[in-house]
Amino acid sequence: MTSSGLTEARLQRQQLLDTYGALLTERQREALRLQLEEDWSISELAAAMGASRAAAHDLVRRGLQRMEEVERQLGLCRKLAAAEHRQEELERKVQSLLQELGRLGAGA
Repeated sequence: MTSSGLTEARLQRQQLLDTYGALLTERQREALRLQLEEDWSISELAAAMGASRAAAHDLVRRGLQRMEEVERQLGLCRKLAAAEHRQEELERKVQSLLQELGRLGAGA
């Protein structure tokens, strides 16, 4: 995976956490927050949580699985992305119309 692919995957995971984080256990939510927002490694998570690396990895893995499953069922992140895309399109159209009005007004 390229670095841009890793960044995209990280952004998608962050969006999942923002959207569905409340559905996770407190430990899962905190582990994912530290990994995604603070860029902590599994080793750092394990040390901070007083757990083994395997346990910290499992917290992250189960949290991600839970959020991905809920996204498959509800699709809120997908719907939000589509709405944002549509809003950007509408904003571009409004800008284009305003520019056209400006040109028409300047010609009068």
